[in-house]
Amino acid sequence: MRFIVLTIIFSVLFVTQTLAISSINLDVIKEAQDYGKLRNKDSLQEFLLPWISYEEKAEKLNGTTERSYLYTSYLLIATDAREKSLNGHDIAILDSEEVLENYSGLLSFSTVLFGEKEDFAKDASVIVKQDNNVIKAYQMIIPAEGEKVHLDKGQTIFNAQCYFYFFEKDIVPDLPIILSVRTTDQKDHNFYFDLEKIK
Repeated sequence: MRFIVLTIIFSVLFVTQTLAISSINLDVIKEAQDYGKLRNKDSLQEFLLPWISYEEKAEKLNGTTERSYLYTSYLLIATDAREKSLNGHDIAILDSEEVLENYSGLLSFSTVLFGEKEDFAKDASVIVKQDNNVIKAYQMIIPAEGEKVHLDKGQTIFNAQCYFYFFEKDIVPDLPIILSVRTTDQKDHNFYFDLEKIK
């Protein structure tokens, strides 16, 4: 019995500490978990729709349209809950807290880029523009070579799945941002996010 009481006390302390770091409360965690559970039958593209931005010069939306997903705390929790529910696992508050702890203090982007050469993205530079501020990425994960994509007309292009991380403290949470990626081929790829409207 004493062990159970101590476990509960430490769990409450852990949750309280993590909530202070992540600025997200239990109600929001439960809401995000519910989103993940209730939308687990959606395709991943449908599931992620509220957190997507297409490249600003995109002429049409299809499988080769450049896009970026902003992984907010809400989406991280929802994604974890979706995966667990699809695999028949229970979803606990502590699981969500662990997810938040892993990404504490970071703003994370998953970005799909396309280029004409396989190494088009390997030395990319990445910033976020917000008002007059320019914020450099804290960390980038960019493949050295993109994957081949064959288009309908026989043309071949390359796809690079990239991950960019910024310190949350450097970004004002209720102002729009532009994620700007300049790839090795000297092309700019810009993605607009209105932070105030994204959970």
